[in-house]
Amino acid sequence: MGFVLNRNFWGAGIATEALREVLAYGFDVLQFNRIEGGCDIDNIGSEKVMTKAGMAFEGVLRKNERIKGEFRDTKIFSILKSEFDSMSRGGGQ
Repeated sequence: MGFVLNRNFWGAGIATEALREVLAYGFDVLQFNRIEGGCDIDNIGSEKVMTKAGMAFEGVLRKNERIKGEFRDTKIFSILKSEFDSMSRGGGQ
């Protein structure tokens, strides 16, 4: 999943709320056990969205993606169904 949000709406929790709904769909309907996501190493906004949605930082893929002619690092985040279920019952964020 990727997202683009008009700067006027940054910081309002819209992307985090949308990601939580996507996670719920993935776990509840599609029966995934694990969902992962990534963002450019300098994309602090996307990093915050994933962590606020309950995803955990796992590591960095080094120079794995070419953006505007330059190889860039990607931060990887994930969440397991059991972790999401625990959060949904009020046991987490």
